[in-house]
Amino acid sequence: MASARGAALRALVAVERGRSERLRPVLDEAGLEGRDAAFANELAHGVLRRERLLDHVVRAFAQRGLPKDPALLCALRLGAYQLTFVGGVPAHAAVHETVELVRQNRAFANAILRRIADCIAPRNADPAAAAAEIALSPTRTLVLPRPLPDDEVARLAILHSLPDFLAARFRHQHGIVGLRAIAAAASTVPGVFLRAVGGSRDDLRAALSADGVESETGTDSTVLKWSGGNSPFATDAFRRGRFVVQDPTAIAAAMAVPCRAGATVVDLCAAPGTKTTLLAERVRPGGRVFAFDPDEARRRRIVENVARLGFADTVTVVEDPAELPVADAVLADVPCSNTGVLGRRVEVRRRIRPTTMAEMARVQSGILDRATSLVRPGGALVYSTCSIDREENEEQVAAALARPAARGFSLASQHLVLPLAGEHDGGFHAVLHRALPGSAADG
Repeated sequence: MASARGAALRALVAVERGRSERLRPVLDEAGLEGRDAAFANELAHGVLRRERLLDHVVRAFAQRGLPKDPALLCALRLGAYQLTFVGGVPAHAAVHETVELVRQNRAFANAILRRIADCIAPRNADPAAAAAEIALSPTRTLVLPRPLPDDEVARLAILHSLPDFLAARFRHQHGIVGLRAIAAAASTVPGVFLRAVGGSRDDLRAALSADGVESETGTDSTVLKWSGGNSPFATDAFRRGRFVVQDPTAIAAAMAVPCRAGATVVDLCAAPGTKTTLLAERVRPGGRVFAFDPDEARRRRIVENVARLGFADTVTVVEDPAELPVADAVLADVPCSNTGVLGRRVEVRRRIRPTTMAEMARVQSGILDRATSLVRPGGALVYSTCSIDREENEEQVAAALARPAARGFSLASQHLVLPLAGEHDGGFHAVLHRALPGSAADG
């Protein structure tokens, strides 16, 4: 069986070579379980989350620039990540175990990683040396062999591994304070939030605690944050459908849908079904949720989650969008650039381009026009994304309301949430109301 480091390296090389767009499928092929699987996942996702900064460090010691061999380059990133951002791993172990995975140029890899290890000082970082020192912990500081740029936007882009154009776009749309928050969230391991289903948060916490799962409470009365101990996904509470993983920002979007017991709701682009099941809870008793996703494999995820959480009697997963009914409320949680969840979806920053937002906006506009046709008079449409870009959010909504398809609709509210490191993702949702025939708003 592959080691955790070996599995992580294979996944990283597959992404680097373009053989896979995502790490997860390649990691799953390794067949690891328990702590080994968790460690491989942490390593692979951590490297992509910090890739640009790791390259900045490696490049300082590679006289001819970064290696062109994808396997060697990924191994250096993997070793550098362990040395800098993985607590509890001795430097000699990180270097030795990583070099053992290298088939060629082992001496080169060993030398580079040992030089990086020598750049870690056992002290606090100097706040006055922000361009040259990075605090890894209260007692460990990475002294950069090559200082970061003086310009703050350029410095934040490297430090938090963002494309330059995206950092500049965030600065333009959200200001320097917003950029700082977004960048910090993008390079931070995101929290795992568990929404209680069919019972109270306190009861769920007690059940998880009995199985050795540590958790924290937050401001949302239905949500726990996994903080340590055993995995919640190996518990009886998970098997019995007592919780689902859902970020607070995603919960807020689903809660914005105006619905109550007995209502009929349509959930477009519904996979993997976490918002679907929250809507199902809200329309019980007597209501129905019709869930659709254009991807057949992702529709199966909806079916699995609905079954595990016990909502099969309330949710209908629709295979043909022509079968969707006119509803009291529609949720259009559309595909987007994912700029609000860069820390969670680490592969996004490798494929996002300056044209991505405009391309996604064209897709979103078609879905929005379809969604308006499914809202009954007097009903409501909620448009949501996990993007924090105006072109996909506020500008998209304004453009939709100006099109003939949205006649009779008006904007009731819209909310943008910037990501906050370790606390919640970024995202956007807008609530549109459809007027009753003959009303002033319908004119």
